[in-house]
Amino acid sequence: MTPTDSASALFDQEGWWDPESFLHGLHTLLDPVRGPYVTTALEKAGVDSRSRVLDVGSGGGFLAATLSDAGYDVIGIDPSMASIREAKDHVRSTFVAAAGESLPFSDSSVDAVTCSEVLEHVEDPEVVVAEISRVLRPGGLLVFSMPNRTVLSRLVLIDLAQRFWPTRVLPSELHDWTRFIRPTEFRELAQRHRLVVGDVHGVAIRLRHLPAAVAALVALRTSQITYAEAGSRVHLRLSRPTSIAYIGVATRT
Repeated sequence: MTPTDSASALFDQEGWWDPESFLHGLHTLLDPVRGPYVTTALEKAGVDSRSRVLDVGSGGGFLAATLSDAGYDVIGIDPSMASIREAKDHVRSTFVAAAGESLPFSDSSVDAVTCSEVLEHVEDPEVVVAEISRVLRPGGLLVFSMPNRTVLSRLVLIDLAQRFWPTRVLPSELHDWTRFIRPTEFRELAQRHRLVVGDVHGVAIRLRHLPAAVAALVALRTSQITYAEAGSRVHLRLSRPTSIAYIGVATRT
């Protein structure tokens, strides 16, 4: 899972667990909603602590840490050696430097795969999904999440978060909106590789939490708080609309 040229330098670093880093802000933003969803999905699918869970695009190990704390045998995969070192320093799991396009595992050898906020950053998502399907055993579970490609996601994730000066808090090269994948597109992509998509939920902010989220962005932009603190103030939740981002499961046939 080779990152695009514009994004590779952003992820190939050791600042994942630094509260001042935007990478750690992504952790405090996403994991309160992503962590419970993933662990619940694994439990519902019968994936227990004896099962092997592969975290594709593990970065600094945030999701792997959540899964490890829940008792799972987690193996994190990432092409960045700096990220692998950072993950090993903070998470008691196994981490391997490898690309998602060529996973170093035999066919049908893992019970579950997580791939969160990864496919929008790679050159060829289809190759990564094909590899995930190859290593996943029949009946195994994939848990995925990514931003949607809509007008609203472009406004929020690109224009406001990366371009508009008063609210810009993320690197301008972090996301390329044209690489975002719509749920219908992912469903078709997955189906081509023997993965049947099940439940899909949106990821959004409650309206009553919107003022606090805006205030957090302003405070972050003016260096009053850290990225870690800003992320924790946004309060994402699962939603029915998938217009900004979504999370879901797929089963290997």
